[in-house]
Amino acid sequence: HALRALIYLAHKNTSRPVLVREISEAADVPRQSLAKILHGLRQKGLVKSTRGPGGGYQLARPGEDTTVIDVIEAMDGPVDLNRHCILGLDACTDQESCALHDDWTRFREQYFSTISRMTLAQAAASLERKRTATFSA
Repeated sequence: HALRALIYLAHKNTSRPVLVREISEAADVPRQSLAKILHGLRQKGLVKSTRGPGGGYQLARPGEDTTVIDVIEAMDGPVDLNRHCILGLDACTDQESCALHDDWTRFREQYFSTISRMTLAQAAASLERKRTATFSA
């Protein structure tokens, strides 16, 4: 939900605050949940809020300067994909590995690399391209 909301704000790309109601509708996130999420993201420095008439939320920094992993870690803490074996084994290392260890390791590295590089602005642009392609088809 946090990612959907912030991708919407990056897509909106406005210097004016956006109402929670608008973000909720556009990102398809329940308003009450979104209000709590945005409050938490404000505390983490990813959004800023303005109260009163004309108030709402906006990105604290440009969408080009915030990565997907920034949002994930703000919500869930540090990403540690090395914690668990894909098959659920207690001991799964390079020396004692499961059948999927090498493929899972490559997948984790690619996934982490992707979410570390992808910005909210890139995600918003990708979503816009997909929507445009859907409507023009």
